[in-house]
Amino acid sequence: MRLLRRDMKPVIFRERVSKKEPDGTPYEEWAPDGMKIEGNVQPAGGKVMAAQYGERLGYIMVMYCEYTAESRELLESFNSQQKSYGACVFVPEDAESPDYKVVAVRPWRHIVIELEKVN
Repeated sequence: MRLLRRDMKPVIFRERVSKKEPDGTPYEEWAPDGMKIEGNVQPAGGKVMAAQYGERLGYIMVMYCEYTAESRELLESFNSQQKSYGACVFVPEDAESPDYKVVAVRPWRHIVIELEKVN
């Protein structure tokens, strides 16, 4: 599969960080800054994805991107360090929270990022 420049779209990935209230109550929110990765975003489909996600398939998007420094960093931190990320796909990058969360990052011929809609 060849990634065409005209189909590439910038997506901002923001890490989920833990914080504490002044009284010591922990909570989580999205980091204000993020990393921008360009890729081809499209709805998920096919037999394998349907078997994997079932009824959730309608809320899954797949992003194909090339190997860059940012995409390698996302791949490493998601898979090895078990960090959680959100993706601003259809919302502006300065939005309060992302509209998708990262479900899987796979290193195939391209880096394949599976995103699920956040309710």
